[in-house]
Amino acid sequence: MKIKQLPFQEIPQFSERDVAYVNAHSTLRPFYKYEVALESFNQVMKDKAQQSTDRAILVKVLEEQYHDFSAHKLVAQQIQSLAHPNTFTVVTAHQPSLFTGPLYFIYKIFSTINLAEQLNQNYPEHHIVPTFVLGNEDHDFDEINHLHLFGKKIIWQNEESGAVGQMSTASLKTVLEELKMVLGNSERAQHIFQLIEHCFTTHSTYGTATQAFLHELFKDYGLVVFNMNHSKLKQAFI
Repeated sequence: MKIKQLPFQEIPQFSERDVAYVNAHSTLRPFYKYEVALESFNQVMKDKAQQSTDRAILVKVLEEQYHDFSAHKLVAQQIQSLAHPNTFTVVTAHQPSLFTGPLYFIYKIFSTINLAEQLNQNYPEHHIVPTFVLGNEDHDFDEINHLHLFGKKIIWQNEESGAVGQMSTASLKTVLEELKMVLGNSERAQHIFQLIEHCFTTHSTYGTATQAFLHELFKDYGLVVFNMNHSKLKQAFI
């Protein structure tokens, strides 16, 4: 496999601020605390260690959320490790876009996994867990109700309102049928469709189904997927 690397400034999809941040441009520097370098994480973890975090609640909530998902030893170990003071997380987040929606959704997750792996190699005295937070309380249904695949747009028609993560998966039947047609009949297409169909018909709420789907996609990388829409977490926040 040939790998070609491109400087950030040559990729037009990145904003000027993205490029300025990665290249540590002086005009942006007053707006963030740490230098953009792996060496900065030593201080980051020292600072984070001083913060009061209820790790017991975090672990308990994740155990509840993963109870009905397929068991995976690495993910279970990751969750339990969060109880220890030398464990830290690299976190990214996104709304629960339809079947992950834009490719950016996947890029964010792999970037988080990659950074966690680098930190574990560079700071072996600590343990770093890649974590994805689902914005299940997002109310902007029009933003998450569609995806573009092979030149076709698939739209989830649903009359519900409120938090998208609480919406019923029952209304996804037509969407799943359309997705199956667009994906085609190849072996890989059938595999990914069966995975999607299982997750979004087994679980009654859209947020839990999305969490289960992401678990299936990334469990071998030790990704922990976190739904913050939970009563115990809200009580802790209060």
